[in-house]
Amino acid sequence: MHQPKDFKLVVSDTIRTEHATHLIVQQRGAEFTFFFFEEAVPILMGSPEEQIAAYEALEHIEAKCVAKVVMSAENATLAEYILMESLNMYQATLQQAMNGPIDIENFDTTKIQTQLKWKLLH
Repeated sequence: MHQPKDFKLVVSDTIRTEHATHLIVQQRGAEFTFFFFEEAVPILMGSPEEQIAAYEALEHIEAKCVAKVVMSAENATLAEYILMESLNMYQATLQQAMNGPIDIENFDTTKIQTQLKWKLLH
């Protein structure tokens, strides 16, 4: 019988942080593959008019894949839940900020630290 163990999350100091501007999701069977892309903004030189002309002359703008993550359907559902909870908290914080100052002493950004027990694929 497989007994799940607690685990210690370790994030290396050397891990790269990437910014994603686009996402493609592919599904195959019970697995989902998430491709995260970052738009490579071209460097345009010259006057504002020259920059606009150079931008309009571009055939396309590259978006480079910065990460590929494969998850089981079950784990993707758990990740969706955590993301939605985080977004709801973010929206509530924005609403609170629009209604008045936030008590920063009592503002806890760590309320959603849900530990997922990922299901192993067999």
